[in-house]
Amino acid sequence: MRQRKSSIVAVMDASIFKPTKRSRNKPKPIPTESQVQTFDYVYSLLRAKWDRMRRTRA
Repeated sequence: MRQRKSSIVAVMDASIFKPTKRSRNKPKPIPTESQVQTFDYVYSLLRAKWDRMRRTRA
């Protein structure tokens, strides 16, 4: 016949494998330089300049 576990033992066994807050929120790896997307501030300035030049020539 199988021996029954007490409720305290069952809770303790379950808590061993319960993930902690830190393991659930693992730090994400730092992306490589090629994976980082940056905002190009110069492009908007150049586009405004090209638009002005196009308007004066048309």
